[in-house]
Amino acid sequence: MQQRTARQSPTMRHFSTLAGSFQKQLSRNSHTVQFTDLLQSDNIIYRYWTKIVAYGALLLTLGITVILFMPSHWIVVQQPASSLKTYNWLMLGCLILLQLLLMAGTYSAARSTVRAKDPVPVRPPKGLKVAFATTRAPNEPVYMVKTTLLAMKRARYKGGQVDVWLLDETKDPILNKFCKDTGVRYFSRKDIDRWNTPKPLNNFWRRKASVLLWILTFGKKSFIKKLPKPDTFMAGRSKHGNFNSWRAYLKQKRITYDILAGVDTDQVPEPNFLERLLGYFHDRNVAFVVGPQVYGNYRSKLEGLVARWSESQASFFQSTIQRAGNASTSAMFVGTNYAVRMSVLEQINGFQPCITEDMATGLAIHTKRNPTTGAHWKSVYTPDVLAIGEGPELWAPYFTQQWRWAAGNFDTWRRVVWREFYKLSPKAMLHYFLILTFYPITALTWLVGIISTMTYFLTGATAIIAPWSQFITLYLMSLTMQMSLYVWNRRFNVSPHEPVGSYGIAGMMLTSLTAPVYLSALIGVVLGKKPSFVVTSKGTHDRSYDTLITFKSHLIWAVIISAGLIYGFTHNHDQIAMWIWAVAQLIVCFIPIIVGWVVWLPSKLNKVNVTKPKIISRESANA
Repeated sequence: MQQRTARQSPTMRHFSTLAGSFQKQLSRNSHTVQFTDLLQSDNIIYRYWTKIVAYGALLLTLGITVILFMPSHWIVVQQPASSLKTYNWLMLGCLILLQLLLMAGTYSAARSTVRAKDPVPVRPPKGLKVAFATTRAPNEPVYMVKTTLLAMKRARYKGGQVDVWLLDETKDPILNKFCKDTGVRYFSRKDIDRWNTPKPLNNFWRRKASVLLWILTFGKKSFIKKLPKPDTFMAGRSKHGNFNSWRAYLKQKRITYDILAGVDTDQVPEPNFLERLLGYFHDRNVAFVVGPQVYGNYRSKLEGLVARWSESQASFFQSTIQRAGNASTSAMFVGTNYAVRMSVLEQINGFQPCITEDMATGLAIHTKRNPTTGAHWKSVYTPDVLAIGEGPELWAPYFTQQWRWAAGNFDTWRRVVWREFYKLSPKAMLHYFLILTFYPITALTWLVGIISTMTYFLTGATAIIAPWSQFITLYLMSLTMQMSLYVWNRRFNVSPHEPVGSYGIAGMMLTSLTAPVYLSALIGVVLGKKPSFVVTSKGTHDRSYDTLITFKSHLIWAVIISAGLIYGFTHNHDQIAMWIWAVAQLIVCFIPIIVGWVVWLPSKLNKVNVTKPKIISRESANA
């Protein structure tokens, strides 16, 4: 691998210090993280306009709900003896649920807009022992790991100790030698049984086997009670298991650290990574600090379309929602780049056994209190772009990534929320609740939309008879206000690639295009399917192309919707609003397929010229 001198582009220098320059520490012994209110930092015109857009979107959405669902507009009230009464009730329930989901999403966006804050950075404390670690899963390319490790070695932190670690699931001899040559500490748990516990039997099959054994033994034996319970914290082939086995190794070797700083293998840290994160630990109640996720393989051509849209989709979360977490000091833990106290990980028994271990770990931390001060543990989100990663460039890895994230979210609702939420502070509880509603809202909106569409085309039932001129006017006003809210927040975009003031329409569209995948994840979790960790293929290495199997969820729904349209057409169910809704659903199903075809066809004709990333590539980040 060819090494270059470390450099940092002017663009990246700006985005890696978005929180501002270092400020004077308040007190050596009792420093508390300070925050700057983004709304208050605006001029007075911007400040009032932000409130008008945020509250206006919420009020107009509420207005639509009131007008649309007045009991006098219900068909079940106007036509109580109709033979379609049952289906009319079903349609009414679907529409009410859709509107409630819309209101929840609008409230979350409006609240985040007016509560977004940036932390005030201070210089890091001296004397900290820092483990700067990255993990390597099977099939992740060696060149990617080397590039990340070399960048980690260049991270600055004066006045303390930094050890760079590679936690390698594969025990690769090439990487082992590379680490010895470059001074990186190496750990692998491969072939060590106590640190690679097997996965527990799926709950669905546990129940089936238990019932069968109970029948065969005339109710005398319980299969579930006799099953061994493996230590899920040490689960094999999992990121949380990799970290937790490393923690066990440190205890065994009597190695101690104050802070664990970490990046994913595809994330190349900036030279000021540690400097910009560690300062917040002057506050004794800060448990962890996280930064935004940005892609370096951002391309303007066809082959970069999915990565470009993917980063745009995450824009609102990175630039607004995470900043709103600072208002309650409960930003979500994101495993791409972060720093966390080792003592806090010890308190919660390590990274949590979940397919989205970072979110589950952050939630577990926020349920605990600092044993020294008695206060709830806090977290800080900094807008500083401190690592450059790679995003999925094809639909297949993108859908795999989104399915895993959504399944982890639904699994958290199923296993954790009802048992742990009451331990959060009230502000943190509300913020986490709103964060966790994103995937359910998107999945349920798609499902309820399909149910209402098919109910109409199969039966002709409708829910309401409303003054459509008033409703359409209010709906268009509400839609315009919500779009304005989204675009207005682009002023605080943390991506180096998208200019301030850009609309971000692709990101909003991508959420709709991925709705069938989110619903697939929801159905899988409800049916007892246990999500498994799969490394998301990123960048241009190991290039392949999407096939029809990639779009199986979209194709299934496209067939169902098309069948409903044909049936409705032959039975004269011709309400224009329902036809527009059904056609929009079909468009959602077919756009990813069309995009995949447009990307695939030129490559088959050998006409695709891969262009350099617009801002920075991960191979050249900091090098």
